Amino acid sequence: MPFNMPMHDIKKLLKKYIAGKCTPEEQLLIEQWYQQENDRSKADTSGLRFEHLEKTIWQQVQQHTSPPAKRVTMHRYTLLKIAASLLLIIGAGMLMWQRWPAEEKWQEVIASKKQPLQLILDDGTQVWLNAGSRLRYPAHFTGVNRKIELLSGEICLDVKQDPARPFIVKSGHVNTRVLGTVFNVRIYPQLAFLQVTVQQGKVAVQGDAGLQDLAGKEVLVLPDEQLTINTGSPAFSKTIVDGKAVNGWTTGKLLFNNERLDVIALLLENKYNKQISFADTTLGAYRITAGIETADSLSEVLDILCLANKLTYSTDGQHIIFRKQTH
Repeated sequence: MPFNMPMHDIKKLLKKYIAGKCTPEEQLLIEQWYQQENDRSKADTSGLRFEHLEKTIWQQVQQHTSPPAKRVTMHRYTLLKIAASLLLIIGAGMLMWQRWPAEEKWQEVIASKKQPLQLILDDGTQVWLNAGSRLRYPAHFTGVNRKIELLSGEICLDVKQDPARPFIVKSGHVNTRVLGTVFNVRIYPQLAFLQVTVQQGKVAVQGDAGLQDLAGKEVLVLPDEQLTINTGSPAFSKTIVDGKAVNGWTTGKLLFNNERLDVIALLLENKYNKQISFADTTLGAYRITAGIETADSLSEVLDILCLANKLTYSTDGQHIIFRKQTH
């Protein structure tokens, strides 16, 4: 029986066999399949799902199959019992001849300070990991879905479409299910919120039990939408943003379109390897619009941010402090 035969065709053929309506060719196909699986199990018994079924089913196949023969001869009553068992198993969503996926081997990567990291995953998905960010992912996707974990920082992905294997990004208490898209996830430990931003396509975001308002629910995020989830409370909100600007760092530019100053400060810390803080904690929520080129020096960037937003800054070695202008 061909391995690539759709499940509904397999079930249809087995039902015909049980009803006694198989053609001689179809009956031969079933018998040949049993012989083929018997031969395969002798070569490799560790991977087949036969081992995970009731032993009596597979033993009946072995007892009534003559290994040297090219054609299997079985009593019809025995084959009927086995076919009926197959239908029950298939009805429960199991394919007996499907192999268990190999265990995924996970690896962790950390992008260096000052420089984002670009890599391509096993399925062809493109990943940009922002400076200082940490990511866990399997060397090879072998399961029913493709799952990676953003441990901290920021990531942009251009996901390779594969409807049969959903792509999921875990970040803290949040799972983002990708529906073919270019999107961004931020989960910096210094921030009291997590953000999911879509540039193209769409994603479905779901929280686990740690986020009451999102637990068991999915929030759909569309192009140029940003979902912000407060990690210290169950609150979340959606706003309209420029998705391309949010991912500007993937091209070496920092494009801020109504961006929070605390997010900007984190990106600058990673890019220039400095520590940035605020004399007034309310400054972190300031909204900034500015563009920073790759060649811009830190002093040029700080001047741009301060002049346009009535701020000042002071430096103390590696430490930079933002303040409100007093006059």
